[in-house]
Amino acid sequence: MRNAMKYLFLCAALIQPCNSLGLDHALPFPHSYSYLFCLGIVAFVLLACYIFYPAYINVGGGLGCTATVLAGGGKIDQENILSLVIPAYNEAERLPIMLDATLEYLGTNRKYITQLFRAAGDQKGVSSELVQCEFIIVNDGSTDDTESAVRKYAAKVKNGDTVKLISMHQNCGKGGAVKTGMLQSSGQLCLMVDADGATDISDGLPKVLKDMKCLVTENQSNNSSFLPPAAVFGSRAHLEEESGASRSKIRTFLMHAFHFFVKTLCSPRIKDTQCGFKLFTRSAVVLLFTNLHLRRWAFDTEAVVIAEKLSVSVSEVGVIWHEVDGSKLDVGKIALAMVSLGMLRDMICVRACYLLGIWKLKR
Repeated sequence: MRNAMKYLFLCAALIQPCNSLGLDHALPFPHSYSYLFCLGIVAFVLLACYIFYPAYINVGGGLGCTATVLAGGGKIDQENILSLVIPAYNEAERLPIMLDATLEYLGTNRKYITQLFRAAGDQKGVSSELVQCEFIIVNDGSTDDTESAVRKYAAKVKNGDTVKLISMHQNCGKGGAVKTGMLQSSGQLCLMVDADGATDISDGLPKVLKDMKCLVTENQSNNSSFLPPAAVFGSRAHLEEESGASRSKIRTFLMHAFHFFVKTLCSPRIKDTQCGFKLFTRSAVVLLFTNLHLRRWAFDTEAVVIAEKLSVSVSEVGVIWHEVDGSKLDVGKIALAMVSLGMLRDMICVRACYLLGIWKLKR
């Protein structure tokens, strides 16, 4: 509040008559335009504050957390681990449904997923050991029973998989939660998946693993035993035409506007940055998430920008996706417009911060 008052007093000072500021003789235009000049300065300062606000809130850190292993946790072989990072904020109702569906699919299709995992991980040797899964649920300051739901789920895991609960000390946004979970994961391949289960795991997981195999094969160095930095983005772009008939004009306009700015400011290679289903190699996790700054909805767009700058191989594959009730995003027209404006602001902030050298990339 004190800082807000300081800004108000500063703005009031700037719009005083310019003769009181000693500017009436310095300005190259008539005194009657001095108010417009001062208002222009105020508008420029406020716009700069608005654009660079995401960079400002990142300065203070604030990604404190407590990690608890609820199941498994013994000696693990990193090359045989598939990590699933699941950010969750007030997901007590939707998270159990998503976890049950995931557990059921992995339980009945573990051999098939193991084959795809080994192919994607460029493991040429033959092993009878099945891939193990590491579930990392990041509780992002939830105020409901999300933590209890995770603990109940952990009690069902009996096949050697690991369940780790990471509790953020405060709500830090989806980007901050995903960054924390990814950097505490152990797997050779790491999957980011939304807690609502909107992406069909039985369709999406095989697709991203198969696409990852292609990326690894294309970019693997002959003299390296490590997987190259690569990421596969699940995409809903192929569903846009199908859902266009039922979407309002304002939502259709905002969708196309967002895609235009993503293509212009981030990358022309990715059509859908916001689908919550993405697979990364271990080296890509380190490169992308140690450098990630944005903590809210638009963090995916910064990840794309970082991938472009650090030559991380990226591909996109269509997945089956459906709307799930209980979204934390207000779907009203005005609310959607404000969220879209905020995401545009974040994309401009990312470009400006890297262009001006405010953010440095660690290689």
